Amino acid sequence: MTTALETIRSVGTEALPVFVEAMRSADPTLALFRALDEGLARSPGHRLLTVLIYFRDKGESQRAYSSRPVDYPVGGRKTLGQAPRMRHVLATAEPFIGRTRQDIIDNYPDHQRLLAMGCESIVNMPVRWGSEVLGTVNLLDAEGRYGPADLPRIEAWAQLVSPAFLAAVLQR
Repeated sequence: MTTALETIRSVGTEALPVFVEAMRSADPTLALFRALDEGLARSPGHRLLTVLIYFRDKGESQRAYSSRPVDYPVGGRKTLGQAPRMRHVLATAEPFIGRTRQDIIDNYPDHQRLLAMGCESIVNMPVRWGSEVLGTVNLLDAEGRYGPADLPRIEAWAQLVSPAFLAAVLQR
């Protein structure tokens, strides 16, 4: 069984060349989010990946990246009142795994749209800079897709792209 530290090392080896290239690109924020998307598409996989930046002063989040921009466009905003699960993840800095259709229905107001896309499980992974939660990386896929064993890889990728979260906050 692979340990969390081994997973982090593996992600580091896989991601470092991509990370360095992204940081040199004309739009490093977008390049980092695309690298995140590609890395997590390989494993654990997803039907939809979104990145939400948290704006504490406004009590809202804004979508900074989407693997399906037609369905979930960049720029979309939610207040914390509209998203109780997000509010909980941001307050606790702990990831959330929803494994079933019912988890999606119970926790996400846009559940009908998600279910229509075949998204019946979810991981909301907080991204931190020190003790501050900058936002979340959200992966959605078929029912039962995600479990605790997926969290170290998702967290490693999410934390590696934290500079893109900081840049997105500054660009706002």
